[in-house]
Amino acid sequence: MRIGIFTESYEPIINGVSVCVSTLRDELARRGHEVFIFAPDFRGHVDTAERVFRFPSFHTIFMPDYPFPVPYSPQIKRQFAQLKLDVIHTQTPFLLGLLGAKWAKRHSIPLVSTNHTLYTEYAHYVPVRPKAFTRNFLVGLMRWYYSRCDAVVAPSTPVQRMLKSYGIKTRTQVIKTGVVSIPPIDPSERMSVRERFGIADGGFMLLYVGRIAREKNLTMLLRAFKIVSKNHPSAKLALVGGGPALAETQQFASELGLMDKLTFTGMLSRNKIEPIFASADAFAFPSTTETQGIAICEALSAGLPVVAVNAGGIPENIQHGVDGFLTENSAEEFADCIDYLISNKPERIKMGENARKNAVNFSIERMADDFEELYRSVIK
Repeated sequence: MRIGIFTESYEPIINGVSVCVSTLRDELARRGHEVFIFAPDFRGHVDTAERVFRFPSFHTIFMPDYPFPVPYSPQIKRQFAQLKLDVIHTQTPFLLGLLGAKWAKRHSIPLVSTNHTLYTEYAHYVPVRPKAFTRNFLVGLMRWYYSRCDAVVAPSTPVQRMLKSYGIKTRTQVIKTGVVSIPPIDPSERMSVRERFGIADGGFMLLYVGRIAREKNLTMLLRAFKIVSKNHPSAKLALVGGGPALAETQQFASELGLMDKLTFTGMLSRNKIEPIFASADAFAFPSTTETQGIAICEALSAGLPVVAVNAGGIPENIQHGVDGFLTENSAEEFADCIDYLISNKPERIKMGENARKNAVNFSIERMADDFEELYRSVIK
């Protein structure tokens, strides 16, 4: 098949959408399909992969980490017409998603779209008041856009139900994003990583990987870790990622008196993140706005028990009491579960073993199988 993927998030950006696009692209190409990517230009980045079309873009003060694409390029338009695609797969209902839908209709190409994000929970990035207006607009946009598609993909059952509650009657299918498993590392390398994060011999390292943004609920995590620190003063928390709330999150951590117990790494490449996953003792994920939580799936593959808030699509990924804990959005309850993992090392190790076993549910092969079947069905 010849597949066109339209996405606002793509390399070198590292987030759930870009990870999904890259892993799907690689696996489909490995299976002999031709995959063409349509994405925003990113200043200073040079693509190593073939078949990538970059639209002009600029950065805004609202989301400085993400290029804002200009969905207009006569050259790409001409090249697109010559590709003779079998299916178009958009990753958002916004600028490049709208363009992909427009070109799909013009050339009679089947259209699939994935809803990766709970967009209504990101209304605070839009400088429009009241926020209820922004949320209603987003719901209306999704209902209109997804109704134009031949099929819509959701990464979890709760998201599928949410889309149906918006009045979207298009066929929807749950396909979980596959992740590359995090392999174990040599004990000496693990020790080196832990020393870099200030973990004493026999100490405990808690890890968070994701954007540093308000919707990730990191203030709750820091309050919880403040409670944990009273009982386990040697415990450390590493926060891997960048984002618009980095400065204010660091300020809040300073106000709590936690800066000597935390490490903010900023944004890292995947090859630098993997050893950190493999060196941690447990994973914390406080977000309440996740459709799946790809970082959780990666943590499980690394053999880390996970403590996460019971919200969005996350409950489908964690077996409470088996490979992690699901909590209310409560710093006290979150801290209690972290405290349990620190105080009960044998149980923590057992839960980590279960985590690695259960991570097979997020295989890239299963994801690609599902997308191949879906693409073929809409082409027919």
